[in-house]
Amino acid sequence: MNTRRILAAFALLLAAACATPFEIQRDTPPPVADLEQFRQIQAVFREQNMGVHDFDFEGQGRVTVREITLDGFPGTDRSPYLRCRFHYQNRTAKPVVQAWVSLDVLDKDGRMVSSQSCHVIVPVPMPLARGSYYSDELRTPTYGAHLQEGWSWRIRCVADLETDEEPLDPPAPEPGLIKLREPVLIKNRN
Repeated sequence: MNTRRILAAFALLLAAACATPFEIQRDTPPPVADLEQFRQIQAVFREQNMGVHDFDFEGQGRVTVREITLDGFPGTDRSPYLRCRFHYQNRTAKPVVQAWVSLDVLDKDGRMVSSQSCHVIVPVPMPLARGSYYSDELRTPTYGAHLQEGWSWRIRCVADLETDEEPLDPPAPEPGLIKLREPVLIKNRN
């Protein structure tokens, strides 16, 4: 008898839940005019930034931007972003322990709107030798700066070079030869 009452109550709750109206929220596409304007901005950006861009940083290395594009969709929830595929090359006299490469979005007055950085480091404990490359990709949101006339982007790079070991003060004593005792032989252990 109790089981029947529990099943009946469950069935009533299920029927009430199914009968309750609710609103399904769907992402609406951006208006066609906004999408067309964004495509025009993308075309202008692509035309102005075609090709490979080399940036030499004295004493830090070289960053080569192989591709930079304006991607995303118009609207506040899907803010457009710059996507930059690059490689860093150690062109310094010493090995580089680590470096940071940043992609900045600048407004029409040259002020930084947004920035993303990549930590250039080899996953094993060894520095990047002279002439070595490291490739990666950065994505930096524009936060509406792409809608301003005269907005731009830039690359920054800072590297930490390998340093020579400093001598200890006072110097550590030279290790001497370690004298071992002669092995002990045990006879007749059968």
